Amino acid sequence: MAATFPSHPSRPSIWPYIWLGIAGHLIWGAYPVFAKRAVQEVPKFSLLVFAWLMVIGGGLLVAHRRDGLSWREMVRTLTHTHTLWALALFVVLRSVTNIIAIDLTRAVWVQLINLMAPFVVALLGAWMFDQPTPRFTYGALVLGTVGSALVLVEDWTQLSANFTGRDLLGLATSVVSMLALAMYFQLVRRSHLHHASRGMIMAQQGLAALPVFVALSWLTGEDWSAWQTVSFSGWLAVLAVIFVVQVAGNLIQITALSGVSPALVTNMMALRLISALALGWVILGERLQTPWQWLGFVVVILTVSLYLQLQRE
Repeated sequence: MAATFPSHPSRPSIWPYIWLGIAGHLIWGAYPVFAKRAVQEVPKFSLLVFAWLMVIGGGLLVAHRRDGLSWREMVRTLTHTHTLWALALFVVLRSVTNIIAIDLTRAVWVQLINLMAPFVVALLGAWMFDQPTPRFTYGALVLGTVGSALVLVEDWTQLSANFTGRDLLGLATSVVSMLALAMYFQLVRRSHLHHASRGMIMAQQGLAALPVFVALSWLTGEDWSAWQTVSFSGWLAVLAVIFVVQVAGNLIQITALSGVSPALVTNMMALRLISALALGWVILGERLQTPWQWLGFVVVILTVSLYLQLQRE
């Protein structure tokens, strides 16, 4: 009789999750472009009111269908998990400053600043939480800053002519937004929420953000009647912000993170600048004009990618 051996089930492939991670970053890279186009026709805070309403609904659906939570368990999570509410403060700050920056300056520039977040996360850990600074952080920060400067400046002989007052305010606001994002990442890392329902995190953040945007829309006197005259292309941008980015983007990233290491997904972050540049060129006419700008683009992409890759070794 021929010898028989126990069969071993094949390990599931991680490639579907990797492709989802790639898709998630490309979608979030497109967010500043879609939002910039949308706020050309609708008030920015009212746009986020509708977007976060959909995030709440999507989060509750994920928590119920994927995580298997009953409605009573969801309510208990919302009322007893105080750490989630603390983290939501930074989510709200990030969201508010991000949409303001997008409204003030170029979408590609906003995404460029966002791409500096991994370096700032490392520096915040060293300065505020006594964590060792990851290797190559300072060198990567210098290279990333040089690359960003090359992308931002079109004509070095007329430096002051490259930026309007709105641009400078938008860039400053974008830096605040990136700092809020970096602080959020640090607090998530220290909060022991690794086993929390991602659907509930989505829903809770939406519940925290929604009243803030309603209040900001009212306090700034936004004219919601603008929604009655939105063009077809404007509606496409609005729907992209709400359903493609806020709902699908969140769900895709949640699924990707459930199947592969978060470090692997994070390593693809530089893809965000690629989709921001490509769609910004097509939709908004924001393009890189000079070889120096293209060189800066390549420097930023390579610096962020190699820095994140080296932290995994």
